[in-house]
Amino acid sequence: MENKVTYQARQSGKILLNANESGENLSAEMMEKVIEALKNTAFNRYPENTQKKLREAYAAVAGVNADQIIAGNGSDQLLGYLIGKLAGVEGTIYTFDPDFSMYDYYASSYGSQVIKYPCDEDGSLDIDSFIRYGNDQKADLVIFSNPNNPSGHCLSMEEVETVIQGFDGTPVIVDEAYIEFADETSAVALIEKYPQLYVTRTLSKAYGLAGMRVGFAIGQKKNMDALREGYVPYALSTPAMEIACAVLSDPDAVQKRIEEVKVERKKMLEALKQMKQLTVYDSQANFIYGRTEQRKRLCAILEEEGIVIRLYGDGNTFRITVSTSQENSLLMEAFHRFEGEKQ
Repeated sequence: MENKVTYQARQSGKILLNANESGENLSAEMMEKVIEALKNTAFNRYPENTQKKLREAYAAVAGVNADQIIAGNGSDQLLGYLIGKLAGVEGTIYTFDPDFSMYDYYASSYGSQVIKYPCDEDGSLDIDSFIRYGNDQKADLVIFSNPNNPSGHCLSMEEVETVIQGFDGTPVIVDEAYIEFADETSAVALIEKYPQLYVTRTLSKAYGLAGMRVGFAIGQKKNMDALREGYVPYALSTPAMEIACAVLSDPDAVQKRIEEVKVERKKMLEALKQMKQLTVYDSQANFIYGRTEQRKRLCAILEEEGIVIRLYGDGNTFRITVSTSQENSLLMEAFHRFEGEKQ
């Protein structure tokens, strides 16, 4: 198809801070749970297609009923499915600029037009202006990440509700891939009030299961029942579902890691804000967004250290994952070198 958007993420480097993955693998204790969970897996049989066990496990975490959930091969698959179902072919999709690039990818698969509302440099925006412009453009679907990827800015639940109300029945997807790292309340609390609301979640970030590709879409039961009718069978492998259930069974371990990331994020932001060669912005995600007029020089220093970060276009912006204390320390050493070198 013409104008097909592609997606690429570099996977080579000593320290990968470009894809917002967890900097740590599962703990030894969790690995034991995973191994135990897989012992009785029938690898010769197709997966259980209703995803009942997994949906029930995640329903307990999300505070909803299992019949309000569809699980998929990462939240990306579900975003693509929802975009196709809710916006249709050649629909008009409305989002923030910047926001998650996969929206463009899936929209291009359906020949849809993506209209973007420009946010401020820190990711904030005028909600009323956003609503007015979207309605003027006759959006068929509103979609945005919250916290925002890449800025880390997070709308309050009240602001999300204002957006939903402002589009008067138009479907709204809130992509909450990073909500576990935020101080704001999840939009899941609004689902029973607004039938046009859908929320997507993932186990790739806070839960450290990027390699398993497990995600969820949450909505009102009648909507999810309708979506299930056209959903691809066997979307998740049996090992992926079993491993996800094992990890979901230990919320304390997950929360401990989330708190560690928040502590590291605070330390990094405080240090980076002291630097004069760059600007960074407050974040409620597991990454930090910034800009520098010396990006080429910064990248050269990071490259020497085998550190990979995310760059956006040919401009001056970048995004760095908040990783382990050890990896973050190595990153900060490189940034201090960048700050201290004469231009």
